[in-house]
Amino acid sequence: MKNTRYLTTMGLLLALACGISFLETLLPLPLPLGVKPGLSSIVVMYVLLFLDAPSAWLLTALKSGFVFLTRGVTAGIMSLSGGIVSLCVMLLLLRLLHCSTLLMSISGAISHNLGQLLAAMLLLQTPALGFQLPVLLLAGWIAGTGTGLCFQAMLPAFRRIARLQRKGFGSSGK
Repeated sequence: MKNTRYLTTMGLLLALACGISFLETLLPLPLPLGVKPGLSSIVVMYVLLFLDAPSAWLLTALKSGFVFLTRGVTAGIMSLSGGIVSLCVMLLLLRLLHCSTLLMSISGAISHNLGQLLAAMLLLQTPALGFQLPVLLLAGWIAGTGTGLCFQAMLPAFRRIARLQRKGFGSSGK
């Protein structure tokens, strides 16, 4: 029953992360090309803080697979590269510094942008894309702050959900 609960939970969290990511592509925001708010990272942070690191890695990979299927190979590679770098940074901050969720979110967003920039430079074989670095650093800081504040506002609800999940959502535990 525990495996079923885990699979169901991860499936729902993946659907939520993919849905949020897809909805962000539909928003007509006046942002530079490729810059998104990154709200689906709230789900990744939830998994990292309330489940475990292997589940966060799995979610990141599956979310990138969704991007690959819906937006193509290049977008999938960009998603995976940004996700890997971001998750590495967030894990290091969480494990070594026990930092706040706000700092974790900002650092994760900035590192996500850096990972994507490096991937784009490798894919296009041009270091000239480095000129976008200041814009991406600023965008990561702004998006990470917004996402981190949203996460902090939802933290009491996340704690209740995690408590219920540990109890088995009120089931008899069978």
